[in-house]
Amino acid sequence: MKRPLASLFGAVLLAATSLATAPAVADGHKGGPMDFKMLVEVVSPLGFEETLERIEANAKDLGWKVPKKWKVNFQKNMMKITDTDIGPNQVLKMCEPFAAAKLLVKDEYKQLAAMMPCTIAVYEKSDGKVYVAMMNLEVMGMMYGGDVKDMADELAPQMAQMLKFD
Repeated sequence: MKRPLASLFGAVLLAATSLATAPAVADGHKGGPMDFKMLVEVVSPLGFEETLERIEANAKDLGWKVPKKWKVNFQKNMMKITDTDIGPNQVLKMCEPFAAAKLLVKDEYKQLAAMMPCTIAVYEKSDGKVYVAMMNLEVMGMMYGGDVKDMADELAPQMAQMLKFD
């Protein structure tokens, strides 16, 4: 019987070791042990609403689906529930349906539905700048390998393209 936790730990360790020697990460810095990050964060040169609009337009241009019901206004929800203003903070959930279907038809990948659809967060920090965060698909691909790595290799450049603001 396989030990899934041990296998996952081994994959994480292997991915971390691989990333430690990787030539670069998403922000252009040299790789290193501290660059093993499950999330990528970038600063947007645009305002909050413009950033949301641009990401959604870029995603749709690439064939991704961004249904209106998959948009979450965290700021509004937190104010309503906790009476705490966390500042502008919205989430876009999007899916590249053909890539998702290729994985989810296989039993060994059905658990990945817990991470689907892909989520991109747009928020403003106290420095007044707008930031965008999303899952690091390259790291996920390295952790899982196989079909997941193939999917990540295909989709990571598309997700990077979504963050083109010029």
